[in-house]
Amino acid sequence: MQLKKNSTDTSYKVLKAQRQDGIALITVLVIFTVLSIMAIHILSNQHMNNRRTANIINSSKAYQYMYGAEEFAKSLLQNYFEESKQERVHRNQPWAQSPMMFPIEQNMGQLEGSVKDMHSCFNLNSIIMEPVAGVEDPAGEDGRGDSGGGLQLVEESAKSGANEELPGQRLFTKLIEPLIEQSESSPSALAAAVRDWIDDDLEPSGIDGAEDYTYTGYSKPYRTGNTYLAHNSELMVIKGFNAKIYDSIKEYICVLPTDQGTINVNTVKPEQAELVWILLEDVDLATVKQALEQLPEDGYDEASFFETLGSGKVSQDGRGRLVFDSQYMQLTATAMVQTGSAKVQSLLKKTNTKFEVVARHIGD
Repeated sequence: MQLKKNSTDTSYKVLKAQRQDGIALITVLVIFTVLSIMAIHILSNQHMNNRRTANIINSSKAYQYMYGAEEFAKSLLQNYFEESKQERVHRNQPWAQSPMMFPIEQNMGQLEGSVKDMHSCFNLNSIIMEPVAGVEDPAGEDGRGDSGGGLQLVEESAKSGANEELPGQRLFTKLIEPLIEQSESSPSALAAAVRDWIDDDLEPSGIDGAEDYTYTGYSKPYRTGNTYLAHNSELMVIKGFNAKIYDSIKEYICVLPTDQGTINVNTVKPEQAELVWILLEDVDLATVKQALEQLPEDGYDEASFFETLGSGKVSQDGRGRLVFDSQYMQLTATAMVQTGSAKVQSLLKKTNTKFEVVARHIGD
């Protein structure tokens, strides 16, 4: 009987030892699993942090190249106009050709830039401008020129009434009428809404106007800007505009933080001849387009332009807007360095042959 008891004790001890070994193995496996998960988590975080750091570094590099492109463009433009002694800005000049592209960072990135004349589009802020008479010149004696002068801000006290359309409104209406398809808002209503968004009064310009009382009634209320537009995209919050209308007219419009509303005949593309045509009368669009296609090597002056047209003159609304030189140009520069990218639109002001940045918009 004693032998049997010892045999049982031995079996129990063996079973107990095996159980303890199993628990120890499970414990080791649990610890190994936990440590593996922690290691994977640490490595994953490290990899993510490395990528985040690389993105920050690449984006920072892209921004520096972007600003470098701005300085480079200013230098190229200044050197060109100094050396060429060009009398006017026109689209036969090198700046108006294809965009320039450069490899950067040992071909790990790319820098692209293009320049656009900001007098080859309709400045939305000039809707509230009106012609001002200047000293008459010979070009204006036959009624073809604009008799000098320029544009001035419409004074509230000078308005004969809020229902009266401004010259800029009529020009904008004439420009977009053939561009937009049938929509809920008429071209004249869109022009009135833009006028009210920009002017500093609170009185709607006729039945199509829209001031604060209109926008504060929306489900997400807001107020009118009552100042110059800062970007084309602001049209999207103005009564009557939508994405379809915006896409139809965006190539014809622009925004300048000034009262400049002039159109340079020498930089308008033939396919956008409407920009020049709206400033004229007694001439059809096809004739204007043909004249732009025949742009002389050094551009038109006033006499040669109207001689090429063969007919027509500056309209009453277009007085002070038709010009043959430019003051503002816009650089669009995009820098890409691996995962980083940066884009800037810099408004350059030309004074003689000098260029300076007067406004900057970063992003699309």
